[in-house]
Amino acid sequence: MLIRKVMASYLTSFAVVIYMSLVLTGVEAQATFPRFDQFMTWTTFISLYVFPIVLIYGSLVSIALEFVTNRRVHSRIMEIALPIAGHLIFGALLSIPFRSASFTWLCLAAALVYWLADFLFAWISERGWRKNGILISLALPLVIIAGVGLLSLTNEKTPEQQPFTKEAAVRAATSGTSGTELEIFPKQVGATQLELDGYKVTRETSVARVGHEQFEVTFREQWSKENEEGSRAMIYTVTRGSMTLKTNEGSLPPYLTGH
Repeated sequence: MLIRKVMASYLTSFAVVIYMSLVLTGVEAQATFPRFDQFMTWTTFISLYVFPIVLIYGSLVSIALEFVTNRRVHSRIMEIALPIAGHLIFGALLSIPFRSASFTWLCLAAALVYWLADFLFAWISERGWRKNGILISLALPLVIIAGVGLLSLTNEKTPEQQPFTKEAAVRAATSGTSGTELEIFPKQVGATQLELDGYKVTRETSVARVGHEQFEVTFREQWSKENEEGSRAMIYTVTRGSMTLKTNEGSLPPYLTGH
């Protein structure tokens, strides 16, 4: 069982990592594959968080569900339906602290992938193909990553690299922000005003040049309600192919914390 859970964790983690790396490198916004070095940078960074979470949390949940199913359930339909439902429920529970619909869907998809990989590996093992199943499982993510690299190489490139402008910096900072705290801010320079739980809220995106093809993109949120007011700001240093948090000041707005 443990090898089966480890392989399911391995495949699920890589599925999440590859998907998030493609999103964060702007594939959905640019409609083209990123440079391979950018893709691998995000893959390495995201793996540090995803692999431990899936291996520990996902495996413990899956083992517990399998234990209950084997002890208490005697219907073939329920033997399949109960683990699927359990994986989805615990996947959704993991997303609650992030308060993001996009992240919830990602957790649900990961939970379903985990169950499917576990189920298929068990089916393969029953037929005596366990060793082949392990080899294929280990190789599959590496083949996909290699495919991304080949597709990156075949992208059409302009003869001369276009200048990295303020507008490009803002696009880089705001693309692929689904499931993060930046998704609520304007996707271009400017401000939006709205009312949340009685608070007047202003969210603004701005950019300033700090060097050659180096910019600081600021995401600022201000709120007020009667005698209560506050603000927060997140400043990112953005260059071609990189984005680093420089400053994170202020507190989380009360209408987001529920207090």
